[in-house]
Amino acid sequence: MDPDIELVLRAYAAFAAGDIEGAVRDLHPDVEWIEPDEFPNGGRHVGPAAVARYLRASYDGWLELHSEPFATRRGDRIVVVHHVHGVLQDLSVHEATVADVFTVAGGKVVRMTAYADPAQVPD
Repeated sequence: MDPDIELVLRAYAAFAAGDIEGAVRDLHPDVEWIEPDEFPNGGRHVGPAAVARYLRASYDGWLELHSEPFATRRGDRIVVVHHVHGVLQDLSVHEATVADVFTVAGGKVVRMTAYADPAQVPD
């Protein structure tokens, strides 16, 4: 398997388990993490600490979370179509499928851009 894909999928597994430290372990110190503005706490986050705060807030919104990431390489990028479903803290059932595009260099994630609609990922 592609080591960059393995690195990214390890982060998803850590997030799904509530292990935020594990989820940010392989981020570059200057990582740029961009979530759609319409997402809760969306926008640009720089550095592992900022990303960890974002991921913690996201994870804490779930009472029960099921994470199903599917990763492929597109040139120098790793594209993950991520389906999440479960129960939110307000007891409502929720599901969503998004796309996250990662750039990995030297064994570290240097950039991630998320798309609310996987069809919006540029080629």
